[in-house]
Amino acid sequence: MKKAIVCILALALVLAASLALADQKITLMLGNSQADSHPWNRAIEDMIRLADEYSDGRIEIINYPNATLGNENEMFESMMHGTMDMCIVDPTVGNTYAKELELFSLPFLFRNYEHWEAVLDGEIGQDFSNLILEKTGSVKIMAYWGGSTRNVLAVKAPVLSIDDLQGFKLRLAASELKFSVWEAVGCLPVTIAFGETYSALASGLCDGMENEFPSILSAKFYEPAPYITLTEHEITVRPLFMNADVFNSMDEKLQAALLKAIDEATVLARQYEKEQGEVARDQMVNEYGASLYEIDKQPIIDATAEVFSSFGKANGLTEMIERIQAL
Repeated sequence: MKKAIVCILALALVLAASLALADQKITLMLGNSQADSHPWNRAIEDMIRLADEYSDGRIEIINYPNATLGNENEMFESMMHGTMDMCIVDPTVGNTYAKELELFSLPFLFRNYEHWEAVLDGEIGQDFSNLILEKTGSVKIMAYWGGSTRNVLAVKAPVLSIDDLQGFKLRLAASELKFSVWEAVGCLPVTIAFGETYSALASGLCDGMENEFPSILSAKFYEPAPYITLTEHEITVRPLFMNADVFNSMDEKLQAALLKAIDEATVLARQYEKEQGEVARDQMVNEYGASLYEIDKQPIIDATAEVFSSFGKANGLTEMIERIQAL
């Protein structure tokens, strides 16, 4: 009789624990450096709604835009060490932990937007995600956002040829590869945090920067640097990173709900960014007085060819680069 009572009590405890787990809620902190008006934050609002819907209210995502939780380097480290759950940042800020995260800064790596999507949404994108998780032990790529082309902005005069980039003080994120690329072109790279770039341009600390249209518009970089040269040297890849331990701590239903929400939000994020890129370009030119200039890209491609090759060999990525080019 006593054994029966003990068994019943044990089953009751297991059932209670299961019910408690089913009712468990999780709150995820997500950070990025962009303004509220940026396409990412619009898509994050969709993701918040979708995650709540698909998890029956068990997943709450709190978004912190405008570098509220620190600059991109700080957010990446916080996410990696588990003091923040998710972030969307330039992947090169994590190069201290995985040099491979600089891969997508190689100039002219993607032929066009369709090629960019095919690489990231296919086997190569998954292989890269697995590589980063294996290398860092805690960084999980949940999705690839971005898709805008990066161009060069100048403060004093337009960049019309590679000659105008000789000795040009170009603001860059702290990335050995980006430095190597632009040094090969002839620039003098300067490391400046994203949130400090506007004042650096306005004060003359740098001659210009490279960025994509939605970010240029939302951060108003066109004000101190109104000369925009269409180098189109990079189609941006901005992973949605998540701490792997946090994701693994979620039960299967929560994981499935979050992944579904992220997948749908990713489609929207890319759509918003593409649309806003076109709008931003027209708005900066027609309303804010920015000017656009064409440039012969081949001299830049030729100047950076050796950097391209060296990076692949040094980081064991030659095969992956060849797969990307062959796709």
